[in-house]
Amino acid sequence: MTTDDARQTLEQALEVAREAESLPLTNHVLRGTSLKDALVTRFTLTADLSAEAVADVRRAAESMLDKQLLTYDPSYQTSSSQVMVEALAEIPELARVDTLIRLDDVPDDQANDPVVAMSHSVGVGTDQIVAIRMKGAGIATRRGGFPLVPSDGIYQRVEGEILYYEPSFDVITAGGFAFFTAVTLIQTKLQAPEKAREQARQTLKKVTKQVRIEGYDELEAAVMDDPTMRAKMAHVARRISADPSYAAFLTTEKLVTFVTDHPEYEIATVEAGGEHRLSFETSPQHRHKIPRLLADDYLHSYLTNRSYEAGSKQEASHGGDTSG
Repeated sequence: MTTDDARQTLEQALEVAREAESLPLTNHVLRGTSLKDALVTRFTLTADLSAEAVADVRRAAESMLDKQLLTYDPSYQTSSSQVMVEALAEIPELARVDTLIRLDDVPDDQANDPVVAMSHSVGVGTDQIVAIRMKGAGIATRRGGFPLVPSDGIYQRVEGEILYYEPSFDVITAGGFAFFTAVTLIQTKLQAPEKAREQARQTLKKVTKQVRIEGYDELEAAVMDDPTMRAKMAHVARRISADPSYAAFLTTEKLVTFVTDHPEYEIATVEAGGEHRLSFETSPQHRHKIPRLLADDYLHSYLTNRSYEAGSKQEASHGGDTSG
């Protein structure tokens, strides 16, 4: 998969959409507890709303093409001018519902189970563009209290479920590709964190190549399972990519010397075979310590002579000369 292939695919689908005088629109609601087990159902909009939704989907796809396309990388933080692209095959749960949406051989919506997502599909065949909005603002159903609508000056309660439409979408699919702007979308809403997990494992292996750590297997498992620690490894990967010389600081000798000189950071070491090494502690208050160390996630104030953990600005040093 290349971003050029993805761009060409979306451009072709949009070209068809621009040339057509009228475009078929299909609308679906995904219901269940998660995308993995969601039931795809169909619903219909009025003619005026359909035209509006078609225009919104087309504008969203055009906006994607106006930006730089990047191959999905969980370590990357996109700017407002960038879009991530991933092959649908790499996101199995999204690929499943995308196939059902495109086939459209699904029942009419009965508003039974909770809403997971809403989709609007423009066009037909291989050039069809599917725009999906995950649960949240713009798709929420029941809200606090209940809605009232006026009828001849008398307000009546609206029974049952209400769907809210907004012209914004979390992911667009076309020709086997998924386009999205939020890096966290795959991990948090599409329940497909495996790529991020594997990258975190590989990054940890790479940056600790010259670092001996007691409890490495437990550290590896923690890094793969904890989104915060995965993000920290992604930060390290970006740092090494931008400055390859940074890796030279990641040695057992240098790190042990650092944590010995800075006990305020509370990073444990152990001695084995006459040499010291870092020691991973699994307790909640200490499990993030080594990933922060590998990321050099510390700040120092020359004004107050205090050291802080960069992520929280929590003071790590309990002393310091405040004179001057």
